[in-house]
Amino acid sequence: MALALVLLVVYLAVVGYQGSLVFGAHSRAGDCRTPASAFGWSYEAINYDIATDKELDQYADRNNCPEQGQAAGTELTASDGTHLAGWFVPAGNQAAAAPTVVLAHSDDGNKSEMLAWAEPLHPGYNLVFFDFRNHGQSSGSLSTLGVRESDDLKAVVAWTAKKRPGSIAVLGVAMGGAAAIEEAASDDRVGAVILDSTHATLANALQAQLQRDGYPLALPGAWSILLGGLLRTGEDMTVADPVQAIGRYGKRPVLIIAAGKDDAIGRNDPAELVAAAREDGATAELETCPGAGHMKSIETCSTEYSRWVLGFLGRSLPNAH
Repeated sequence: MALALVLLVVYLAVVGYQGSLVFGAHSRAGDCRTPASAFGWSYEAINYDIATDKELDQYADRNNCPEQGQAAGTELTASDGTHLAGWFVPAGNQAAAAPTVVLAHSDDGNKSEMLAWAEPLHPGYNLVFFDFRNHGQSSGSLSTLGVRESDDLKAVVAWTAKKRPGSIAVLGVAMGGAAAIEEAASDDRVGAVILDSTHATLANALQAQLQRDGYPLALPGAWSILLGGLLRTGEDMTVADPVQAIGRYGKRPVLIIAAGKDDAIGRNDPAELVAAAREDGATAELETCPGAGHMKSIETCSTEYSRWVLGFLGRSLPNAH
């Protein structure tokens, strides 16, 4: 029994250490498309020199670039001084009072990842893209899966508000959803939130991913990873669990989009989020793409996805079309 206990402790320590590496530095290689290179849209660079984007044209495959471009400057920073980079894309219809949608990417992604989500929105909405800390062109070397990232989003919402949009919504994917609902819970400037492939609790998500990858003792393994993350970053990542934040969100509308074959979050997480939102009086809607995997509803159910999002925003925001 003593040997079994020692082996259990060692196993959980290894899982916790290896799993906590997700909170460390991310590769800055990958997707470096811009709104112009992807769709021919005009855009404003936020906190870096737009002229430097031309240097990325040297890469034949803009989905697999070795770099992300010029690092963010000092004009847009989070409360702890993290430098943030982004884009502002005016609505295709050029409406003066068009609502604005802020797009929040996933862990391991960047602002270029969100171009797919932006395409159906562009005709009627201003769009704001940005890189979370430790991603893309933004500074930082640690990730906290929504905790500090919500401060990044708060700075971006404040920047967006200076544009005097008709209204502001946030669409967040996976980690971006966790940051979105955490930020919106304390920021009435956000009139509506869309959560795509977002976990209810981080423990649920880590447990699901360990089970998917064949690790035994997935639940204690998940908590070991969270402990490892606490030791690595000094942050308790569970304080930003979306199921808690959505309870503080109030009566504003929220749309939850679930992928039927999502094995990166808990099976019941979307329903838990809806229940928590409705318990506090929010107008919560749930849409499911049955055949989609994690973050793939936008591809698998593309027609329905556009209808869900545009219909929700049309019902939820002033001046929306």
